[in-house]
Amino acid sequence: MSRLAEFRALERLLATKKSELSFITIDPRLIREFEFESKLHNLLAEYQFDLSNVLTILESEIANQDYNAYQQPPSAVLPTRYRARQSKYYINPHTGEEVEAKSTLQKTVRLWIQQYGRAEVESWATAWSVCTHKPGL
Repeated sequence: MSRLAEFRALERLLATKKSELSFITIDPRLIREFEFESKLHNLLAEYQFDLSNVLTILESEIANQDYNAYQQPPSAVLPTRYRARQSKYYINPHTGEEVEAKSTLQKTVRLWIQQYGRAEVESWATAWSVCTHKPGL
């Protein structure tokens, strides 16, 4: 990249950053954070503290909370279990054959896919829980 092109790219970047800066300075959240910071510094000066003292106090409180958390009996957390794959109920309209399968890897369903195509076989599928007619498979 030539120096002139690099200069132009940096100029464009500077212009976009200036516009972002102008928008962020009127953001009410930023104004509120500035107010908090100034009040915090005034409070620290009033009590003759610095930020390192405040951080030490807060860290000790956090350590005490962590210690108390370890003293309590652990809550009963059940391990997450994988949800079982839902069975599908396929009815071949050409032969009337009925098959329950959890995937298309089931032998009969695989044969149908080879013979009729995946899209057509999937159109025959119904969720097992929705099916009103459940033959004794």
